[in-house]
Amino acid sequence: MFGIDVAYQDGRVDWTSVKNSGKTFAFVKATEGATVKDPAFAHHWQTMKATGIIRGAYHFFHPHTSDPVVQAQEFLTTIGKLEPGDLPPVLDIEVTDHTSNATAVVDAAKRWLAKIEETLLQQTGKAIKPIIYTYPNFWNKLGNPSDFGSYPLWIAHYDQPQPNVPSTWHGEYFIHQYKGDVSGVTGVSGKADLNRFNQLEKGDVGLRVKQLQQQLTDIGLYTDEIDGKFSTVVEEAVISFQSSKGLQADGIVGIKTWLSLLWI
Repeated sequence: MFGIDVAYQDGRVDWTSVKNSGKTFAFVKATEGATVKDPAFAHHWQTMKATGIIRGAYHFFHPHTSDPVVQAQEFLTTIGKLEPGDLPPVLDIEVTDHTSNATAVVDAAKRWLAKIEETLLQQTGKAIKPIIYTYPNFWNKLGNPSDFGSYPLWIAHYDQPQPNVPSTWHGEYFIHQYKGDVSGVTGVSGKADLNRFNQLEKGDVGLRVKQLQQQLTDIGLYTDEIDGKFSTVVEEAVISFQSSKGLQADGIVGIKTWLSLLWI
């Protein structure tokens, strides 16, 4: 499944045209640092919902120039309460603000994430993990900190069929931003980035499959071993879940099935 991400500088967006072109989801910039709010966010956020685009919001993080908790609070105030079916909030971490202290950057990111998780739990009653957006080279410069492996990864690596995934995530990712600043995207007057959701299907293995098995176990659809292997039994459980939610019952965990499980 394909999507886009945009910010104010990317121009006007006709979300109906975006959806009709086959894009299923989109991320829009909400905030940057502690004071910058994207002027187009409120319009995008409301219109995406009305149009039926799966919506997500991201925060452009400044780890050194402003307090990470204040940044998190401004982001939360800007987006309001998440609704069922929304994508988790995104921490866009791609600059160090000219500090060479990687540990300080990592610690600041942890503080932002902790504030977001705490508030989401209070608001929704669900332990929703924010998504981390980054570039391979940038994350490698931070030393591939291992503490972030449980967070969904949105990785930016252009013009590659498969992205280079930092070792923090052991080769696993949720979303691949495979092209940046593309002109001529249907519905976007300026430029947009292009993204692909990394679906799960029979034969896949790894942590994401383990997480899927646990979710299916929690709702009583899966009783086998949680071993990280997408078996026929897992496929059958996914099909059963999809049928119960009115989703396409194909046994493949695309973005709609993933979000449906997340928001149970």
